[in-house]
Amino acid sequence: MKRLGAGALMVLLLAGCQSDPQLRSKRIGPGHFRLTVDRCHMVDPQLLEHDLRELASSACPKGTGPLEALESLPSRQGGLLGECLRSGALRAEVRCR
Repeated sequence: MKRLGAGALMVLLLAGCQSDPQLRSKRIGPGHFRLTVDRCHMVDPQLLEHDLRELASSACPKGTGPLEALESLPSRQGGLLGECLRSGALRAEVRCR
């Protein structure tokens, strides 16, 4: 019975910590995308911009223009025990070539 309780607690804790990073891409027009990156463990703020560029490359295989309308957002990452102390999120728009 103790093992079952410990196993249930571990599953609950793991479910509380979301994957890192969360990447979202939404098409808002022909060749125009809104990209959002959210990291739980952000060591360097430049990492978010790097993630946005990688996401833009996957959304626009023929190339992208510059990131536009960069906007810092509150992170939605988190867990039951507050393990995401260095979280951050960034949103931008990009147009494909």
